[in-house]
Amino acid sequence: MKQFWHKLKDECALLLRGYRLVFQIGKGKELLLQAGQSALTALSPLITLYFSGQIIDELAGARDSRHLLDLAALTVSVNLVLLLLKNFLNRKREADASTTWSDVYMVFARKLLSMDYEHVEDVRVHERLDQIKQLHNWSGNGLLRLIYNMNELAEGFVGAASSIALSIGLFSLTVGNPAGAAELFASHWGTALLALLLLICLMVFFICSKIEAKTMGSMAEPMTLGNRLFRYFYWTLPNDHKLGKDVRLYGERKLLREEMEEAGNFIYRFFRKVALKLGSVEAVSASMPYLMSLFVYLVVLSKAYLGLIGIGGVVTYVGAVNRFATGCQKLFHGLSELFANNLHLRRLFEFLDLHNEKYNGTLPTEKRDDGEYLIEFHDVSFRYPNTETYALRHLNLKLKIGERLAVVGRNGSGKTTMIKLLCRLYDPTEGCITLNGIDIQKYNYQEYLDLFSVVFQDFHLFSFELGQSVAASMSYDEQRVRNSLKEAGLEERLAQMPHSLHTYLNKDFDEEGVEVSGGETQKIAIARALYKDAPFLVLDEPTAALDPVSEFEVYRKFSKISGNKTSVCISHRLSSCRFCDRIAVFQKGELVQIGSHDDLLQEESSHYHALWDAQAQYYDEEESHLLLG
Repeated sequence: MKQFWHKLKDECALLLRGYRLVFQIGKGKELLLQAGQSALTALSPLITLYFSGQIIDELAGARDSRHLLDLAALTVSVNLVLLLLKNFLNRKREADASTTWSDVYMVFARKLLSMDYEHVEDVRVHERLDQIKQLHNWSGNGLLRLIYNMNELAEGFVGAASSIALSIGLFSLTVGNPAGAAELFASHWGTALLALLLLICLMVFFICSKIEAKTMGSMAEPMTLGNRLFRYFYWTLPNDHKLGKDVRLYGERKLLREEMEEAGNFIYRFFRKVALKLGSVEAVSASMPYLMSLFVYLVVLSKAYLGLIGIGGVVTYVGAVNRFATGCQKLFHGLSELFANNLHLRRLFEFLDLHNEKYNGTLPTEKRDDGEYLIEFHDVSFRYPNTETYALRHLNLKLKIGERLAVVGRNGSGKTTMIKLLCRLYDPTEGCITLNGIDIQKYNYQEYLDLFSVVFQDFHLFSFELGQSVAASMSYDEQRVRNSLKEAGLEERLAQMPHSLHTYLNKDFDEEGVEVSGGETQKIAIARALYKDAPFLVLDEPTAALDPVSEFEVYRKFSKISGNKTSVCISHRLSSCRFCDRIAVFQKGELVQIGSHDDLLQEESSHYHALWDAQAQYYDEEESHLLLG
């Protein structure tokens, strides 16, 4: 028993935490409006029952026309007020509910934006979030369940409580020494039997609701898969126009049709299984109010037969007790769903409680007009979380002020990892990185990030206005944006934009938006880095989507683009390295060579020489002349 109460306490604490979060995201008003609307919904029929009983008793008794008119007017007036209030609350609730889904999704977005980058890259974190979203989309579990179930909870509680208040008089009127069936039902024994039956019905409600909640909880995994299949086959695929070429060229219509049918069959089988499991349980639960009604009729009719209550009382009490049973059913069902939903709330809070382990220093980064920033790697080794293999080993490297450094090596050699450590997206497993002689972990994290303009190979641009995308801000200096686009090689393309800098990228938000090519997108990303004007410029495969001529133009301007900045460039084309002062060569997570292009080529047995020879055969004389100058 102690363990039961301890568990109940934990479940209630989790529910309270969930509701606190609902209020924190601004949905408290919606909860209160739902509760008010549901309370009025529960009260309205009971008020009608009460006044109907009074009217019937008056018709069966004195038949005072003035009193009957007063009762009728009062019934209509109260119901009209309740109806107006209910409609008013409903309209207010609908307005507030219009942002419910987006507000809940913002909880996920804010957490992703604030968590350490190592969590953002962790597949397990995204799998956890994906499952939370799938259940959120499929059945409203999680925070949405707390909001949606408020209707049932409030209506059930207010309905049960007001029914008790309305039917108290029924149980105070009894006869003693029952001599027959009518006297038995009208006596304390009848009241006791009714209370016992009510208790049994409540227990059945509770057990059925618990079974239903447990069944739905056990279906979480297939429910997630079903939602994923539905979203992929019936939403993602039909709306992705880029698939059209492959579908036609490879004759994939039949494949897609068969897979979609199989997905539909899985979803059908899932719902059929749920229906079969819950059908009998719901049937038992639904039968309880009817059983209660039968016994209530016996009690009420017996007391009416013996003259303890009038005809109006029959109408009032039968309706009130039946409403009580219905209210209890709603209340227990709503509570059981909430407790079952705690399984999903735990998953949500496990995600929200992911702790940021990155130390945020307090030292400000010195704002230097002369760009005198010196970064040095001191015997840095690194392995990604939950792995045993080192991505980098014993890296010692100094980024000289104002130099242009190229970083080359095969895929997986540690190039991008080095950039992530440089930008402090990750911290070294061993060793340290210093800025002007001070460990970078001691600097204010955001101020340190402000030192870098980076274009990663997997960069992303939003479907916002071109100017906003370059400035990464709603407000910006238009001339600076134009200059950045010009330096990135997009001056001519900008002139073709229908609304210049205010042209939307893609057509997600504006039909006049412009679909830009991969190369143009990459140039916009470079322009964004230039607009930031940070002292360190980092380009990770910046020309991967560009043709050789455009690539040559970017690197030809590299010195001008870099200015007096310290620049780091990772490139898959070794020919571009000739534009840099030094070249750092990585192999299997280690820095194996560093020097100028000419110096490194003189070492014929070196890794750089082997990489150069492997690529040189693909260049003809004309292209080599273009790229090498």
